[in-house]
Amino acid sequence: MEFLISRILFLPFIPQPASDYNTIYTTLICALGNEKRYGHDACIVTFDQPLYTEAREIVAAAPEGSDLSKIVIRLGGFHLLSSFSGAFGYIMQGSGIKEMLSIIYAPNSLDKMLTSNAHWTCLLGWIALLWRKKNY
Repeated sequence: MEFLISRILFLPFIPQPASDYNTIYTTLICALGNEKRYGHDACIVTFDQPLYTEAREIVAAAPEGSDLSKIVIRLGGFHLLSSFSGAFGYIMQGSGIKEMLSIIYAPNSLDKMLTSNAHWTCLLGWIALLWRKKNY
């Protein structure tokens, strides 16, 4: 198998407001240009939560079959964890998870954990629950 060495480079700076649709559109077009220039099969662009929704709207509004409609928009890792934690906390309401976590954490901090506002504490709480399930 032949392997190529990859590099991590900084992309060009776009001196415009980040939440402006034109800026997001310019970013997507720039990413498409890089995809074609380097011969990639897919164009994957990662955005944080506020820009993710707007980028999805732009891609969804693109004509079907166009290069722009083929872009894969990803939610960044931090916001993905935040969304997962909030969804998990919402789904698990009334299951006893709050009572179980109150053994480890102060009861007043649990509401923030289960609505994904205390990200690091929330992640540690999920790890503690998984460890508890695995070892007992």
